[in-house]
Amino acid sequence: KSTGLVTTTRVTHATPAALYAHASSRYWEDDGKVPSAARASCKDIAKQLLEDEPGKNLN
Repeated sequence: KSTGLVTTTRVTHATPAALYAHASSRYWEDDGKVPSAARASCKDIAKQLLEDEPGKNLN
């Protein structure tokens, strides 16, 4: 079986990201948008898609 995601917006946008990511702010799509004080404890949405479950298992 395969699981996928279909969207007409960026995969890191808040709506599709709800399938695979947790973030304190919907705007933290990439590391440049995460405040420096939060970077040590919070991964940006794109990094969660690539590195964490279940995002990295989308095919």
